[in-house]
Amino acid sequence: MGGAAGHMAHPFDLGWVNSGTDLLDFFERAKVYVEKKGAGSVKIDGVNVSFKLVGDDETKQFAVDRGSLKPIDIEGITMDRVDDRFPEGHGMRPAIRTLLSILNAALPDIKAELEDLGMWDDPSRFLNTEYVEGTTNVTEYDENFLAIHGLSQFYHKIHSRNGSERPGMERPEGVKAPSVEVPYNPKTMENLVNKLNLVAKEYGFQVYGSVPTEKIDEIDFSSTLSQPFTVKVSDDREITKSLQEWLSEASNPRYNTVKLKDGSRTHALHKQLYMNILNGETPIVDLIEDADAEAAIYGAVLMHATRVLGNDVMKALTSPMGDVMNHEGIVMRDEKLFGPNPVKITGEFIVGNLGGGFGQVTEEEGDVNVDLDVIDNEDADPVGQNAGVEKIALIPGAFKPPHRGHLGMVEEYAQRADKVVVLISSPLKSGRKLPNGREITAEDSKKIWETLVSHLPNVEVQISPHASPITATYDFVGKDGPLQPGTEVILGVCNKGSDVERFSQAEKYMKDGVVLMPVRQCAIDPISHSTYYMDILGQSPLKDQMPSMSASGKDPRDFHASDMRYLLGQAESDEEAVELLEDFTGEDNIFDVLAILGLNTGLNELA
Repeated sequence: MGGAAGHMAHPFDLGWVNSGTDLLDFFERAKVYVEKKGAGSVKIDGVNVSFKLVGDDETKQFAVDRGSLKPIDIEGITMDRVDDRFPEGHGMRPAIRTLLSILNAALPDIKAELEDLGMWDDPSRFLNTEYVEGTTNVTEYDENFLAIHGLSQFYHKIHSRNGSERPGMERPEGVKAPSVEVPYNPKTMENLVNKLNLVAKEYGFQVYGSVPTEKIDEIDFSSTLSQPFTVKVSDDREITKSLQEWLSEASNPRYNTVKLKDGSRTHALHKQLYMNILNGETPIVDLIEDADAEAAIYGAVLMHATRVLGNDVMKALTSPMGDVMNHEGIVMRDEKLFGPNPVKITGEFIVGNLGGGFGQVTEEEGDVNVDLDVIDNEDADPVGQNAGVEKIALIPGAFKPPHRGHLGMVEEYAQRADKVVVLISSPLKSGRKLPNGREITAEDSKKIWETLVSHLPNVEVQISPHASPITATYDFVGKDGPLQPGTEVILGVCNKGSDVERFSQAEKYMKDGVVLMPVRQCAIDPISHSTYYMDILGQSPLKDQMPSMSASGKDPRDFHASDMRYLLGQAESDEEAVELLEDFTGEDNIFDVLAILGLNTGLNELA
């Protein structure tokens, strides 16, 4: 959800950028900003985390706040509560402990600066930061550091059901962001950073304030605007115009979703959709339903212009941290030019962290479904001919859709095995649908899985051509499967229910030389919903129709895909459904999952 500070806007997210002409106007303003007002600051490719002060004068300490209405966030995630907020294995656990240690150790020396920033007695104010330890999302840095982007303040909010209250400043009408940047004395922040660095170096960290950029060349958009942009409409028809011509006619499909030929929906301003149109590998008529073609094309045009015109801006700049093109981008702040909130220009980075693409089903019998931009073959597949001896955990299922209960299994097996393969089966007769009638396809499940496991480098997600998870499993581990003799296989099953019994005959299907680990001994216990989820559900009218609450023999504390499908059906009209869904997806993934399923809450991030 972008953390406490919310998502920073791309140019096409700005409320006044309603057309391609407006987008070009934005970049002309950015050029003026660079030439006359300074070039902004470096946008770090790190993990967003927000720090505030809690406690009285005797117990004062720093705490993390993720910006939700969970009591632990409102009260503050102090050092002794890190494990309560971040589950075991979560990458933020050790980092947050280190950063809190640095901040708390420096606290006596930075009291004056915190008072001047208005933070000392106001926990609604917080430092908006990003931390980096080596490689982050895409960028590889050669040091560990904390970058303080600025000072923000929460808006006041009251939970619509349970009445829990987040203190803060009055929220302007129509504003949905969780917080807003507030002005501060730059000298105060500079002093704060200098004092923090005296402590941070003992922990192997560097602290930066706003990293300024400096112009080293003139910005000229003319060459970029004259470049051709081709849209492949069909196998025998293409439309080619200069980027400037496209921008002159394009409207901004900021709030549009488009329907793909496979039945799924996605945002018109989605990175992978843009790349598919840019590459022209799949014609528009084969990719997008006719009624949504214009929105998809104009979305691609705006994404492309944002990318290449952003490159023009960034190439003209440098910074104390080196070439700006090596970072996520730059941040610009000017209320008169851009609006009340900061805006980011990312250039090439806008496509630098692409995950899986839109699924395409191959027509040849026995082929496994692949993404448009991923080709599976034995040479590229570490489970293939050159893998050698390794331990592989195989987790089969239809996953309609995947959720955090499934993820808990994957995370556990990812620690036990060299590699985890999530194997999605493709039921033919019992497809699962959302309440609006949209079927959750195997391709949807794959995209959601790739979102959920993006932090796990040894996890691979595949789609099986088989309808049954059991058949898919036996085909994978059998004589014609990809495993090499000597490989040890863990079947990922749950202790609850009949999972273990379902695979009681697995041994006789194994390829010669492939070793099956004892299924029952390798089974794991399922995880349960959080206490916060159960508290909210217990007070919510949504519980009256929740499948696990009305069906005999089901425990609502367990993760049920039927519960998730029900909440997905309510998400577009009920903000509390979105909040409950966070327990199924993790709060950082919720809007990505909604976008994959073509659901628009009005809050979705469009980047």
